[in-house]
Amino acid sequence: MFQFYQNAFHARKTYEDTPPDSDDIHIMMDIYGVENLIGPGVAPGSGNSICCEIRFTDENEFCRAYGILTQESKSHSLEGPFPWAARSGLVEDKFGVGWALYYNE
Repeated sequence: MFQFYQNAFHARKTYEDTPPDSDDIHIMMDIYGVENLIGPGVAPGSGNSICCEIRFTDENEFCRAYGILTQESKSHSLEGPFPWAARSGLVEDKFGVGWALYYNE
């Protein structure tokens, strides 16, 4: 999972650990200066859905990330323009994580 996000967002692993009495791996990764934790479980109160929003000012980076996230995705759409974004890419990736990607010039 980390390698997938590393390819999509140039994510950098900042920490990896396995909690005591567990086989579950937890990885902290930096995506564009924001730390995100990936590991087993679900977001409280949201069922199985998690949604992350990323805004791009580089159209090539937006297109590259969208292209990678849509590989084997559960659903995706590319829309726009909107008043808040020239392009919007909505993706539920192959891991079930939702992504709202926005590009503005």
